[in-house]
Amino acid sequence: MEKLKNSTNSLEQTNPDTTSTKIRIENLLTLDENFNDFLKILELYKLKWVARNCSNIYHDSKENIDYERKETTAEHVCSLINLADYFIFSVPEFSKLDRLKVYDLIKCHDDPEIITEDTCISDEEWKEVKKKSEDEAIPILIWSLPEKLKQMRLDLINEYREWTTPEPKFVKAVDKMDALVHELQYPKDRGPKWFNEKTVRKWFQPAFEYSPIFMNYFENIMKYLKINNYF
Repeated sequence: MEKLKNSTNSLEQTNPDTTSTKIRIENLLTLDENFNDFLKILELYKLKWVARNCSNIYHDSKENIDYERKETTAEHVCSLINLADYFIFSVPEFSKLDRLKVYDLIKCHDDPEIITEDTCISDEEWKEVKKKSEDEAIPILIWSLPEKLKQMRLDLINEYREWTTPEPKFVKAVDKMDALVHELQYPKDRGPKWFNEKTVRKWFQPAFEYSPIFMNYFENIMKYLKINNYF
């Protein structure tokens, strides 16, 4: 950069018309204010760092390494989109939902975890203070986002938390369904997390009760867990 400045100074001394060239070069070296706002999108990338209480065991073919770690919230969000598509495209009851709104709610529903981190569904004590913790975290998170996303993101988070319209109810059910489906891959997770028929019904069933369709899938999962000795 010092060489660049020296070269523009030399040009200016020999040619009075180089002043505009120097200005253009200096402008190129200065980040646009909008670009600085754009970089705030990285705050949402932090969902990739939020560990959930679900296992994620896989082989990294790039490094040829077997990994055993926790699922991230970002991975959970990706799975929710796939589950949502399954139910929207295969169940007439859900075909009239606003699919874009569903995707937006899925995308935003766990944003507060960037600050609060994930809470395991079996952590009864922490669940009691989760809402208060999120109430405090949401304004901090929203403030850190790009200007164009702030109000949209806040509205979606609030709509999801109020849980009064069809799309948030659907997303809440899919959110719980994903935890059950994901853990079908990891039977050993059941015992250490206090999963048994009683606790699974207590923690998951309320999200499904508004829909006979979801209740049917839930009951079939419960049968599958029993048949395959998950608990």
